[in-house]
Amino acid sequence: MRWFRLPALVLLSLAAVLGAPACSDEVDSERWRRDLRDLARQLSERHVDLFHAVSRESFEQAVADLDQRIPTLTRPEILVGFAQLLALIGDGHTSFYPGNQKKWMFRFYPIKLWSFSDGIHVTATTTEHADLFGRRLIQIDETPIEDAYRRISTTIAADNDMEYEYTVPFELVRPEMLHALGIAESADAAEFVFEGGVRRTFEALTLRQWRKLDWRSANSLYEGRRPPSMRLDFLFATALSLEHLEERKYYWSTYLAEERTVYLQYNQCWDQEDRPPFSEVAAEVLEQIDGGRPERLIVDLRQNSGGEPLIAEPLIAGLAQRRRFGEAGRLFVLVGRRTFSAALTNAAHLRSRAGARIVGEPPRGKPNHPSEGRDIDLERTRTWATVATQFVERDPSLGDAAYLPVDVEASYTFEQYRDARDPVLEAALAAELRRVPSAAGAAVPETSPAVSAER
Repeated sequence: MRWFRLPALVLLSLAAVLGAPACSDEVDSERWRRDLRDLARQLSERHVDLFHAVSRESFEQAVADLDQRIPTLTRPEILVGFAQLLALIGDGHTSFYPGNQKKWMFRFYPIKLWSFSDGIHVTATTTEHADLFGRRLIQIDETPIEDAYRRISTTIAADNDMEYEYTVPFELVRPEMLHALGIAESADAAEFVFEGGVRRTFEALTLRQWRKLDWRSANSLYEGRRPPSMRLDFLFATALSLEHLEERKYYWSTYLAEERTVYLQYNQCWDQEDRPPFSEVAAEVLEQIDGGRPERLIVDLRQNSGGEPLIAEPLIAGLAQRRRFGEAGRLFVLVGRRTFSAALTNAAHLRSRAGARIVGEPPRGKPNHPSEGRDIDLERTRTWATVATQFVERDPSLGDAAYLPVDVEASYTFEQYRDARDPVLEAALAAELRRVPSAAGAAVPETSPAVSAER
């Protein structure tokens, strides 16, 4: 689901209205103010186009307002204020993570949430709270979830709304975030209200405490067992992917004989040290296509948040040379809200250069936008931010489009997640192939002669 987002300046003003105890001492406050000014200066000097989404006047006023309010704010509120400031800039590579700083770490509540097409539901928690599996979140303390979503979105650097769909559920379980934004009354505990009037009060946990919890997943694939990892790729695992994930593979392929499909999952844009380089995997896939065995190729980028885009070039170049395969509608790229940065580059190039059809939900990055995030270190407060230093143009034909076009839309309901189904892969397998005109103008089969002979 997508909700309207309050402008960040509204929340900056709201923080001032809420009021808060002062920082521990004047010297501490002055360090934060000096680092704020240093941050604003470095953003101005290093960003490729700082005012592409916000005016200079609005940004400078927001800096001045936050600078003036810092002596009245708690440390979590200052961190949130920094995040709201950078969110004004309007790109996903210029960001500040308030709860994950070098010295300052927000705590956690013992549940994991995900925004499905039918609401925000509990996907994982401890055995103690397993009755909450699948419960849709309605409110936190007295704040309706829609309002909480809007407030948290103002702290998130984003290219488009899919960034909020991805990130807000993670922030909904961070106590200091909820308190700083006035969503929860305390930073130490909060009452979560779920559909059916189910209420549960959680206490804040440190990262060390959180890691020691006896976690369980609502994904029926685990049959009540603890998942091998609490990473998203494990939480959304299916019978097809789990074995490979347990081997800690960045990338792998398999042949789905019944569907006559080569399925390639590519989860990180890096060569894996203890495995063959991705170029070898790509070569094997291209050999299978040339052998005429597969009816279609599916490249899954849904769990890939980036890295080095050139790692996938052997695959993209090879498929571009075999563009007729893509033009026949036999090449599919699965994307989702986690697909970002280099992975988005790969998806866009597979689409434009190889004729791939895009399946899933829009990625959380714009096709053409400020990118190449580099760190800004603020030594006085031991905090850091990122700044977009280059403009990346993945597909000039898409101009300033907010989203990579999706040809076949598909997303999860909670029930599909619980049943370990993969509606996006199912959509790609069910998509009709095309018929491509021959040089003489007559239609030719979508499949290669070798595949046709097998039939």
